[in-house]
Amino acid sequence: MKSLANRAVFMGLAFVISMTACNDNGGVSKKGKHAVSDQNTEKTDGVTLLIKDAALIQVDSNPQYNTAEWHFTVHKPGRFDVWLSSLTCDTSHLQFGDNVIITAGDSRLTKMPVGDEIVIEDKSVQEPWYRADSHMGSIFFSQAGEYQVQVISDRVERHSANLSDLSIDKRTLINSLILKPMVN
Repeated sequence: MKSLANRAVFMGLAFVISMTACNDNGGVSKKGKHAVSDQNTEKTDGVTLLIKDAALIQVDSNPQYNTAEWHFTVHKPGRFDVWLSSLTCDTSHLQFGDNVIITAGDSRLTKMPVGDEIVIEDKSVQEPWYRADSHMGSIFFSQAGEYQVQVISDRVERHSANLSDLSIDKRTLINSLILKPMVN
């Protein structure tokens, strides 16, 4: 029971930190927190929100509450497929400690990433690293406008674009969140 109470306190703390961080740019320019997309890209391929462009909250004492946050502009309302893209050394076991929580607008997805697709044509990823994309569900945006998108996970961590600088001890890190419009 005490463990459950402690977990609730930490979740509340993470929520308060994330909400207060939303009011401050956290040392990242406003431009850096916005998804880069034009209307044409959104209609066809979707939008990729890179971890390097996110505002990050690192909770050293409880890394499961680490948060990446972006601002995403929806040009046309509708349902979007949500994919979590990870860098991993082991495609058969991604080694997430807990479920990943994704929030956007009024939607919340909670799921353990499993690596539904191993992407081999991504030239930015070299051995011993691989890209594993996990389908996390879908989110509905009821109207056009700007939305805050968050990912909460122990695998949220800023990392170098040069993968040779990454320690293999990390095993798995979140690389991006991909939002693909679904055809109605």
